[in-house]
Amino acid sequence: MSRGTSERVPGRGGRGFTLVETLIAAALFSVVITGVYVLYTTMQSTLSRGELKSGLQQNARVGLDRMIQEIRMAGYDPSGAIPLVTLLPKAGIRAASSTCLSFVSYNPSPPVKSAQITYDLSGTTLRRREDPWDGTNAFSPGSFQDQADPVNNLTFTYYDANNAALTPASWTSTQRCPPTAGASSQATVQLDYTQMQNIRRVAITLRTRGSRPSISAEYFTLTSDVRLRNR
Repeated sequence: MSRGTSERVPGRGGRGFTLVETLIAAALFSVVITGVYVLYTTMQSTLSRGELKSGLQQNARVGLDRMIQEIRMAGYDPSGAIPLVTLLPKAGIRAASSTCLSFVSYNPSPPVKSAQITYDLSGTTLRRREDPWDGTNAFSPGSFQDQADPVNNLTFTYYDANNAALTPASWTSTQRCPPTAGASSQATVQLDYTQMQNIRRVAITLRTRGSRPSISAEYFTLTSDVRLRNR
């Protein structure tokens, strides 16, 4: 008896996937997904690193620009405070070490008057302090204000008129940065009074550091060379 026309003989097109085919498809899919994931994480890392670098650069520039402007005007004394100040030295540069600089400049807010400006690094924070002239014989102590953070390094290097470096040395004194009334005598590493009188140029190195989860630390270094206008 012949087969009926309604009967169908199963052909190859009607069977399912074999185990080998399934494993191959899964492997190919895994490779594609892994590639997409690696591309995504790489792009995210690059974006985060770019944002981190941009933030570090902006942070460093903001902190350095104001410092440069004020150091350039060191010795500008509209109130005539330098010869009147009781606490030594009677000079435009009040204290100078490799990590701290204190000098007489001016407060541009009306009425314009002299002030003692100090920049230093405390931990990872670049700080600025402004001590206004009291009109008689002293600079009234102000408070430190944060300028940039996080800062990995701040270095001042001083040069005389012959471009010879002035090296801070250890000496026993009541001198502080900034000068502080009633300070006890102790060993300090900074320029002495004669060296401070000879400063004509200040080189500044400011290095910021930043990090984020899963991203290695990034650094950004700015340098500047400031010639003093009033020396």
